[in-house]
Amino acid sequence: MRRGRRMPLAEIPSPRRISGRCRPGVPSSWTNPPPSRGGGAEMVFPAPFPRETIASYGYRIARLSGLSSLTDLGHLFDLDLRALLEGDRVSVRALARYAGCDAAKLGQGRLDARNPHRLRIGFDPRAMVQSNPRSFRVCPLCLRGMAEGDVATTCLGRTDWLVAANHVCAEHQVRLVQVTPSKPARVHRDLAPIPLLERAQRSPPRPEPATALERHIAGCLDGTLVPSWAGDLQLDVFIHTAEIFGALAMRGAQADWSEISGEERRRQGHIGAQVLVQGVPGIKAFLAEHIGTGRRGNDYRYAFGQAFDPFYFRRALPAYRPVCEVLADYVGETFRFTGQEKVFGIQTRGIAPKTLRALCTHHGIGLKITAQVLKAQYGLRAGASAEVRPELIAELAPALRDLLNAQDAARALGVSIDVLKGLIADGLLLPDYQFNDRMRGFSRETLDRFLAEWCKGARAKRGRGTKIALLELARSRCVRTSRLLLAVRALGVPLLRDARRHGLAGVFVAEADTVALLRQLREQVGA
Repeated sequence: MRRGRRMPLAEIPSPRRISGRCRPGVPSSWTNPPPSRGGGAEMVFPAPFPRETIASYGYRIARLSGLSSLTDLGHLFDLDLRALLEGDRVSVRALARYAGCDAAKLGQGRLDARNPHRLRIGFDPRAMVQSNPRSFRVCPLCLRGMAEGDVATTCLGRTDWLVAANHVCAEHQVRLVQVTPSKPARVHRDLAPIPLLERAQRSPPRPEPATALERHIAGCLDGTLVPSWAGDLQLDVFIHTAEIFGALAMRGAQADWSEISGEERRRQGHIGAQVLVQGVPGIKAFLAEHIGTGRRGNDYRYAFGQAFDPFYFRRALPAYRPVCEVLADYVGETFRFTGQEKVFGIQTRGIAPKTLRALCTHHGIGLKITAQVLKAQYGLRAGASAEVRPELIAELAPALRDLLNAQDAARALGVSIDVLKGLIADGLLLPDYQFNDRMRGFSRETLDRFLAEWCKGARAKRGRGTKIALLELARSRCVRTSRLLLAVRALGVPLLRDARRHGLAGVFVAEADTVALLRQLREQVGA
């Protein structure tokens, strides 16, 4: 054979003919098909449909060969499945030789731009065989026979061996039409009996008879002695709460509830129902008996054990709101909180906290500055968890509620923290509270008075002389801003204000006054 001459399709040896051996249990006609007559390829299987993918045709050939998937076909003939789906020439020729079709036409299906699944490679076709149970794929030609009453001609059951890449009727070789009947009115009149037949196969739902627990609870709640809080409960919430309370009484709060059987849960539900119908006082007495104050002091979560979890995870449901309110009320009356006053998101009336952190949070004041005030004025060294007198914090709260620290005060003035320290050192700004170099307290009124004093100058007009910002002048001459303000006050130099800037950053001085200001600064330094 000359170099470059292509081998005819009929002369391409099959994968098994090369080795000369056949797999056990496989007919020799599968691996060694009979030679074609007339020199052309013999059509052993149907030809591929137009625009059909390799995955679709290979899966169809595998099913017609008695195999379950294209993977089994590739395993039988030692084909690289991924290379076959990607359109490998050798693999496609091997599949075409086995099927007896044209390899060129089979390879065009993957490259056809109109094929919506041409790029879907490397997937298992078995996952694409199942049709959506909520939709119907029918052949428009078969619908004609189905409308005439010939149910045998319908192709609804013939699409199990067609992948989603190419749903084609096996009899008419036309593409199937997918119908999704979301509403009965949208169903085609020819397809209207199909949902009705499916609905007729399922028996209508029957209401389950009331259980013994439901009859018992209904009997307890029947009459005029119904508690007001239990009258708003749903029956399923009532039963669920009764089962939890019964398990709490039988097994305890710290027991394992995972092995409770259905019969035991129903027996425990009768015990819990007797507690729930007694109302809120009876429930609190039951909780005090089985929960108490807990084994670990004030940790009510540990005291409730696993009985607390079902209500915690359902606290957002409105149906569980009455039960959660009763539990939160009991927790507030029995347990002492340390900065936590809510149970299930419900505000409780617990024992008033006396720790410094809880009192500062309650009054809306800072914890650190309050501790410094207690240390400086009263000589009390109190930490965040230390208990202090609530009336003492209530007395200090009005003066400390709106205080700002040094960082917030500098941000309010529009300057840096170093400029603020210079203003304090030269006496231009006096803090309301000063304990050390780090802890200072400024009120809003003090900062407003300072800004009103230095930012009340005339509004600077555009194009009327050259001006320079006061902060920029101080940085360029390496002097304090406070020293520059003292020189402005000594000379009576008018200041200009730019309303677009905040605080001292919007204070300007005319360029003509800078020489006099610098001369005054030299005299101050020399003095």
